[in-house]
Amino acid sequence: MNSMRIPVSKLIPVPNSTEVARSSSDLVADFLRVRISANTRRNYGKAISDFCRRTYDREVSERLMTQFLSLHQSEAVYQVLQYRQLLIEAKLAPSTINVRLSALKSFVDYARQVEQCSFNLADVNCLKVESYSDTTGIAVAGFKEMLQIPDRSTIKGIRDYAILRLLWDNALRRNEICSLDVSDFDRSGRLSILGKGKIQKSQVDLSPATTIAISQWLAAKDNYRSSEPQSCRTPIVGEPDGHAPLFTSLDRRSKGHRLDGSTIYRLVREFSAAAGIDKIVSPHRIRHSAITAYLDASDGNIRAAQSLSRHANLNTLNRYDDNRHKYQAQATNALADLV
Repeated sequence: MNSMRIPVSKLIPVPNSTEVARSSSDLVADFLRVRISANTRRNYGKAISDFCRRTYDREVSERLMTQFLSLHQSEAVYQVLQYRQLLIEAKLAPSTINVRLSALKSFVDYARQVEQCSFNLADVNCLKVESYSDTTGIAVAGFKEMLQIPDRSTIKGIRDYAILRLLWDNALRRNEICSLDVSDFDRSGRLSILGKGKIQKSQVDLSPATTIAISQWLAAKDNYRSSEPQSCRTPIVGEPDGHAPLFTSLDRRSKGHRLDGSTIYRLVREFSAAAGIDKIVSPHRIRHSAITAYLDASDGNIRAAQSLSRHANLNTLNRYDDNRHKYQAQATNALADLV
């Protein structure tokens, strides 16, 4: 496909003022407000902005998007296919390309629902991605070493230890940890989490060790705040709905604010390096490691592993199990032995 840009004047027929005026609100802002999670809103917002910059050399605006939504079916599909080709030529990862295409398709679906466009992007296919092809992680012994790194005589060490336990014992994703509120924790050993792609929280059981770790963090946080002079006490910054975050930052600049995913990523990297692990360890790699370790410990109990990982598709767990058994290596070595 020719990836040369068509002049903007041909890409977007400029509608008359009545056509532009039919949208009385900022469609992009309205669309992003109904996204499931803050992370999805952020990624979809970036995707729509990227589409405008790469396709039209303009920043996203209500007028520009209203004009885009005024296109006919064939024109709209052609433009988005051209955008997909630009992303491919920029050598972006297929998963990144698919997120951006999904954002546009979802935005167009929303616009159709509110009667602001008449086309759809069903003919724009995402790229095929072999997901979870690498489920290798770290050894159990390596994670045990990581658990010894946080200094649990300090409030930061108590917090970080509780986070590590959630990453391993419950195979939580870092965004699931970041979104936790204090009210989500039940000291009887239950936790309400907002899973990936979900709109409603669900409960998971905690191990006794994780329950104790979180309880100790909450107690340490309360003691730390009560020991501060009233004039210096930093308020816990809640979200717009008033829910206090379970895990908060302890840095001077952002103390009391909800802990973000980048902070969890950094602490995992620091602890893995301190434990002498020679591969890059991320929160998601710990999740992979925990799932694989459970499959080893349970002799391949796929159903229980699905409950732990909360993967909707059992095929994903089968990839973990295949990698655990190293079936491909077994086949390769068997063939080598034949000759």
